[in-house]
Amino acid sequence: MSGPAPQRRNRPAALVAAALGAALMLGAGWLFLVTVPRALDEEREFASAAGCPVVRVSAECRHSVAATVTSVVADHKHRSTYYWLGFDPVPNGPQAPAPLRVKMDGSTPVFAAVQPGAMAQLTYWHGEIRYVEYRDLRQYTSADPRGGYRLPFAAALVLLFVGGAALRGAHWWAQRATEPPAAEPWRLTVPLASALLLACCAFGTPWVAGGVPTALLLTAAGAVPVLAGAAWLTRRHRRRTTDTIRVTPLLPAGRECFPGRVLGEVPYSHEGFGYLVAAPGLLASTPDPTGHLARHPVPRTLTPVRVRPPYWTDPGPRPAPGSQVVECRDGATPVYVVTEQRYTAWVLGALTRSPGGGGVRQGERSGEEGVARWGGRRAEAR
Repeated sequence: MSGPAPQRRNRPAALVAAALGAALMLGAGWLFLVTVPRALDEEREFASAAGCPVVRVSAECRHSVAATVTSVVADHKHRSTYYWLGFDPVPNGPQAPAPLRVKMDGSTPVFAAVQPGAMAQLTYWHGEIRYVEYRDLRQYTSADPRGGYRLPFAAALVLLFVGGAALRGAHWWAQRATEPPAAEPWRLTVPLASALLLACCAFGTPWVAGGVPTALLLTAAGAVPVLAGAAWLTRRHRRRTTDTIRVTPLLPAGRECFPGRVLGEVPYSHEGFGYLVAAPGLLASTPDPTGHLARHPVPRTLTPVRVRPPYWTDPGPRPAPGSQVVECRDGATPVYVVTEQRYTAWVLGALTRSPGGGGVRQGERSGEEGVARWGGRRAEAR
C-alpha cells in the first residue's frame, strides 16, 4: 500500500519549517534591534555616571553606603554555586534600613576576603547595588550592567543562523513537493550542519570580544572555513549524477526468507507483511518469519528498474538504516521492494524468472546483465 503523495507529505514539513524559521528570525531581529541596543545604552550610562553630590542622591548618579557584613554564603544548587553576601547597612537617618542579601558575580575578590562583622561599601545605581568594595578590593554583583548585551547578542546570532537553516529547509521541502523525489538528503543536512557550527561559533564570540563590531568580525572569520567546507561538500555531491546502486543479481540456490516489504498501489502489497521469500523463479511477501505461511507471490509482470537508497517520499514506514530499494514497474504502476543491502541481489535474482522456476531464459539473461551494468556507485555497507 502506498503512502501519501510526496506533495501532501512535504507540504506540512515545509510549512512547519517556514513558520519556525520566520519565528526564529523575528526573535533574532527583536534581540538585535531592541534588547542589545538597550543593554549597550545601559552599559554606557553606567560607565559615564558620576558620583552623587552629598546634598542630593539621585538614581542617575552613583552613591555609596556603608554596611556591615552579616553573612557569607556559597549556595550549591543543581551543579551550580551562587555566592551571597548579607549586609546590615549603617543607619544614615532616623530610620534604620532593612538588612540586605546581595548575589555576587563570582567568588572573588571581595567574597573570598570578607568575614562577618567586616565593614564594606555598597554602591547603588538606578536603585540596585552594582558593586561592593572592601578595603582596596572591588567586586561587582549580579546586577552589573557591564557586558549585559553579551547574552542577548549571542542568542540573536544563534537564532539568526538556526532560523536561516530552517528557512533553507522549508525551501528544500517546497522544492521536493513540486519536483520528482531525489535521494539527496545532503541538500538539507549540509546547510543544517553548517548552521549549527556557525551558531556554536557565534554564541562564543561575544564573550571573548571587546564589543559588538569585534564579535561580528570574529563570527565572520569563523564562518569562512565552515562555508568553505559546505561549498566543497555541495560541489562534491553535485558531481554525482545518479544515486543508482550497481548490484549483480544473485539467483538463490534454494528458498530464502529474509526481512523485506513490497510497497505500491498493487494488490500484492499488504500491510504487516514484513518478510520476503526468494527462490529460483519466485519472489513473495509473507508475514511469517519462516516463510511458510500466507505467501503472496509477485506477478511475472513485475520488472526491476534499478536499485537505489530509500527516499523520504517512499510509501510505507521509514526503512531501517542500510536498507535498499529495488525500484520496479508493474505495467505503469511503480512498485518498491525494500530490504536490507545484503539481500538485494537475491531479490534481483528472484525477479529473473524462467519457465518451471529453473534457470534463466536468454531474454531475461540480457535483462540481468543490464541490471548488473546499472550506473552509479557500488553497494557499500552502511
